[in-house]
Amino acid sequence: MKRDVPKRRADAAPMTELPLDFEAFHRMHRPAYVGWAKTYLNNKADAEEAVDCAFEQLLIAWPEVLTKESPAAYAWQVMKNRTIDAARARGRREALIDSAAFETTALREAVNPIGQLEESINLFQAIEALPERQRDVVVLLYSHGHSAREAAEHLGITPAAVRSTARHARRRLQEILGLAKEGQDDDVAH
Repeated sequence: MKRDVPKRRADAAPMTELPLDFEAFHRMHRPAYVGWAKTYLNNKADAEEAVDCAFEQLLIAWPEVLTKESPAAYAWQVMKNRTIDAARARGRREALIDSAAFETTALREAVNPIGQLEESINLFQAIEALPERQRDVVVLLYSHGHSAREAAEHLGITPAAVRSTARHARRRLQEILGLAKEGQDDDVAH
């Protein structure tokens, strides 16, 4: 049975057995990492390559990664940096608006597709304007459908921090989109 481990580039040195904790980490996080990277690269093959490069980097430094306060948070940042590097290498910017605005369920089911497209573009522009952590939480929770617990595991933070960040992100999105009302209480979790 073939083990699900990072692919190695042809020019990489041959590997011996992988640490079991690395294999478990890889299996747990790779699907979410590829999903996130695909959102920004708008191409699954490019996303897989960027994530595989991130895991190669993590493997090389694995003993040091394990000494970090949050190995998952460190790995998330490595993956994001590799994704950004992949976008730059291909002369592209992050593609959140480019792909997501056209792939929403709301757009497919809209009575007025043009109006829904405008709303989707406005929403994704607002999401891009969020601080980095809020944007990551919004993408994981609302674009990719992860639970707060799952998002927390991938980001290397607590579920409470995910919920709090999501609450702040929703408030900020309402402000950006001009939907905030005076005295509105948005503290109830959605």
